[in-house]
Amino acid sequence: MKLIRPRSAPAPTEPVLPLTARRGLSCLTFHPDDLDPVVAALVAGGARPLSDPVVVRARGRRISFWADPEGNALELVDGRADVREPGPSGP
Repeated sequence: MKLIRPRSAPAPTEPVLPLTARRGLSCLTFHPDDLDPVVAALVAGGARPLSDPVVVRARGRRISFWADPEGNALELVDGRADVREPGPSGP
């Protein structure tokens, strides 16, 4: 997988199909050591979250979903499995 930064920002688009109905590359997952500064930077940059709340808990991990300018989904999974915060999914 190669990530390439375009010379100019792509125009934002709304996906026509829901994420689960698409074929090809439509979701990319990152595992940062600490989710909080990444989410803060995305919010400050005006990025569009795909979940409410922005950070959810699932299987003992904190996860956040975002849309890139082309409508693809970016999934952020906190690398710290020992984080114990209340969340909508429970422990």
